[in-house]
Amino acid sequence: MLLEEFCPQMAGRIVEINDKVRLHQASDANLAARAETLASKVRARAVRDDTSVACVFVHEDLDNTDSDAYPIIRERVQKALESALGNVHYALAVSEIEAWLLLFPDALSAIAASWSLPAKHKGKDTGRLPDPKKILMNEVSGAGRRYRESDAPEILDRAAKLGVLDRPVGRNRSFDQIRVDVARCCTEHIRK
Repeated sequence: MLLEEFCPQMAGRIVEINDKVRLHQASDANLAARAETLASKVRARAVRDDTSVACVFVHEDLDNTDSDAYPIIRERVQKALESALGNVHYALAVSEIEAWLLLFPDALSAIAASWSLPAKHKGKDTGRLPDPKKILMNEVSGAGRRYRESDAPEILDRAAKLGVLDRPVGRNRSFDQIRVDVARCCTEHIRK
């Protein structure tokens, strides 16, 4: 859904593999093996679906705030994935995907009228917030309908429908990176 919003040519061409693979914490030997396991699953799925693979996006939460370590961790995993898969983009969300959701207060309010992003979090670097999920659960959703992890796709979908994905309220290095990666895949690897 997010990928399709940034690259309409991907519509109807996205296949998800929902395996939880911990990459950023893996040792070098384990990282190569995990990347190859993931690559095998992608190749098997392509064979099963009788299709080719243009790009692969691998999403993982960093489970830590943004810091100078982020680009080092991301690049290490990106290289291992490229060795195994080729055209791959590692979407390492800092600190978690909930940090991306905080960039779209209008989408949050559209999900539940009682939800409101406190002013102290608006316009901030959401990757530096220590616990975005807790902010969503305790400060945004408060006493009414509580935020659940399963709400994330709906919030991003609502942000897309509201036309605000290109106008985040704040910043987040990992969100900016996925936008760049999708644009690259779209222009270099997806046939128009």
